[in-house]
Amino acid sequence: MGKIFTLTLIIFLSYFNLLAQTTDVVTGLIGPAGIALNGNILYISESNGNKISKIDISETTPTTTDVITNLAGPNGLLLNGNELYIVQGGAGKISKIDISESSPTAIEVVAGLSNPGDILLHGNDLYIAELAAAKISKIDITETNPIPTDVVTEGLSLPHGLALNGSDLYISMGSLLGKISKIDISDPMPSIIEVVTGLSSPRGITLIENELYIAEFVGDKISKIDINSTMPIVTDVVTGVSRPFSTMHHQNNLYIVELVGGKISKFDLNLLSLEEFSITSAPIIYPNPTSQMIQISGLINTEDYKIINIYGAVVKVGRISRTKNINVQNLINGIYFLKFKEGNTFKFIKE
Repeated sequence: MGKIFTLTLIIFLSYFNLLAQTTDVVTGLIGPAGIALNGNILYISESNGNKISKIDISETTPTTTDVITNLAGPNGLLLNGNELYIVQGGAGKISKIDISESSPTAIEVVAGLSNPGDILLHGNDLYIAELAAAKISKIDITETNPIPTDVVTEGLSLPHGLALNGSDLYISMGSLLGKISKIDISDPMPSIIEVVTGLSSPRGITLIENELYIAEFVGDKISKIDINSTMPIVTDVVTGVSRPFSTMHHQNNLYIVELVGGKISKFDLNLLSLEEFSITSAPIIYPNPTSQMIQISGLINTEDYKIINIYGAVVKVGRISRTKNINVQNLINGIYFLKFKEGNTFKFIKE
């Protein structure tokens, strides 16, 4: 029985490690930096190619099509209706195109910026991370000739990625400081609040509920923090990516722009629920493997539980005490996780 369990566990770990990898969406790009999605059409800024291209992500093997060329180091992208806003870092300006046009022309929105990076729209206000000037500025996109207004100018160093949670604007700083800070944009004179440090040159950031995903450029990885935590701890999500520059959330996937890798990849976020389970050594689940029922030794209180399969789906819920057992004979053979409401999780095999 022990040999069967060990072999099954090895097969499971090999299978899980295979799943916990990125999948290529499109390759062969020339220095991709930013992405924006409109339906199934993914727009890509190719900074070294000085152009915007697009792919259809619903296709099995998507191919790129040029949307507009002759740009100056396009970086961040943002969609507002049919208008695609483009950060041209090399020209110190932001332009826009109408994606409903077959041959769109770039229209200048604002110039005179200092190496702009990421952009974020809140109402009519377009927030801009100006790397070289070490500041966040904003413009009103409804104005004919918008003039940038400084939002915060002190306490920043190479601000790059932007993400908004209510009135809290999160800012990644890609300098040696390697940190995420935030400001309250509802405050006319916002102060910088440090959120987390010790990152490897963070670039793009994406907020999914309470979790902030961070592209650590020099670290070649995607990490995350819980913004609700008083002292957030950085957790690695995906490693081995090639200079990640920005990210985007769509459905259950996190799309990753790999600048040096010249590609867009993605990662299934559903797999994280399995990866983050904290397997405890006491109490003990037995028998394991099992064919009919399981019991938990060492329980003190009655516990609410749920059983989750390896795909993250809940297949059974109930309550368990030290004098009761859980009938699992109706479960399909395989590996499962028994998770208590209070957080303890146990892995078992149904055979």
